[in-house]
Amino acid sequence: MRGIVKKLGTSVVALVMVCAVLTGCGEISKDDIVGDWTTSTINGQSVEEYGASLGLSGTQAATNITIRDDDTMVSTNLTGSTEFDIVRKADGFEVKQKGQSEVFMSVKYDKDAKTLAYSVQDGQGGTVDQIMVKGNTPLEAGEAAPADDGTGEATEEATEEAAEGAAEEGVEEGVEEGTEEEVE
Repeated sequence: MRGIVKKLGTSVVALVMVCAVLTGCGEISKDDIVGDWTTSTINGQSVEEYGASLGLSGTQAATNITIRDDDTMVSTNLTGSTEFDIVRKADGFEVKQKGQSEVFMSVKYDKDAKTLAYSVQDGQGGTVDQIMVKGNTPLEAGEAAPADDGTGEATEEATEEAAEGAAEEGVEEGVEEGTEEEVE
């Protein structure tokens, strides 16, 4: 009898461990996706190339998204901002119109490349495939999107160039962390 209880106890512990592992693998980590993302490619072209094919600048074709800790997302482009709800899955997340239950689109997260990928309908019977990287593109006309350095992050030089271009266009920039301004 003691052997049966011992085997049953071991089986219960193993079952609890399997459930814990499977539950943990049920969705991607918030740490992987929370933050700012910007368009890297559209239909396999750089944002600048795709924009030029439509007679636009790269930033007119770019989209920025911000994924928040509370499983909401804000998508911003030159036409405005829209807020969505997201539901994390094992390999990405589903996007739903705020307060709606119908899935608007599915987004895949590539953990190795640290990118987001999705397709949306273009309103003309086709689809637009986008790849996004961590970062944020100034969405002013004529600005170039920050270049990706292959790690999923915009290069420091490209980010500085984009910030300088935005400042030239009259866009206010925040003070970088760690710098101080003298007040007279």
